[in-house]
Amino acid sequence: MKQSKKTVLVAGGDLRYVYTAKMLAEQYEVYAAGFSRQIVPFETVKLTESAGDGFPMCDVLVLPMPVSDDGVFVSTPFGRQNLSLRGLIASLKPNAIVLGGKFGKTAELFREADVQTVDYLAREELSVLNAVPTAEGALQILLEEMASTVYGSRVLVLGFGRIGSRFAAMLHALGAKVTVASRDVAELARAEMSGCRTIPLSEVLQHAAEFEVICNTIPAKVVTADILKQILPETLVLDLASKPGGVDLAAAQECSRRVVWALSLPGKTAPITAGEIIARTIFHILEERGAS
Repeated sequence: MKQSKKTVLVAGGDLRYVYTAKMLAEQYEVYAAGFSRQIVPFETVKLTESAGDGFPMCDVLVLPMPVSDDGVFVSTPFGRQNLSLRGLIASLKPNAIVLGGKFGKTAELFREADVQTVDYLAREELSVLNAVPTAEGALQILLEEMASTVYGSRVLVLGFGRIGSRFAAMLHALGAKVTVASRDVAELARAEMSGCRTIPLSEVLQHAAEFEVICNTIPAKVVTADILKQILPETLVLDLASKPGGVDLAAAQECSRRVVWALSLPGKTAPITAGEIIARTIFHILEERGAS
């Protein structure tokens, strides 16, 4: 890739963004905000601690996924303080671009500031590649949480999209008895061709007691109170859906069901790979827009 003097500010996020910054620094002048030098040991990445110190004026601002939980600050789990979105906007050069995952309520803030945004999480390349560390992280949780082997276990996977299909394939390869439930008949056909048993999503309630593990990948409340009451007390419910999740957590607590809501798995179990996936996607976005 050709050399560029463009300035990129990577602001906030988990460990994924440490490695996103590292890879972007191969081509750009990169600053990171919301991290200590202990967390970012790479000298190619310059650190800036707070708006009080003055953010560098940047051509590209990289924000985490989701961009913000409250619409005001960017989360900085490894920093000394939260980062103000308005302070970050003030650091943008004219015609700068902001890249983030799931802008949500912050989208209006950027529109008001006349700043162009791109949701990298909506990119197919990122979603497909990101399914791998997510599925591997989910498998790690099963190995830690289950009292029996994955081999021979009865597992229900809700949804057969990018993550569901990858996870089901892993489980099937390890000898689990995998059932896939979906409301999409095309997904059910693909799951059947992959060697999985299939049931319509509408029939999960009547089959719920058959499984030792129920893994949800559907971003909607599909594991209802009625389903939770029907499952075996020892059944593990693993929710891979992003907020607000796909499991009725209040009902699960009320009937003492075991639920693990595994948010942001790539950032926890494979931050190097996940960060590099984000960086590669950003390179492609900027190249397509002639901003590389």
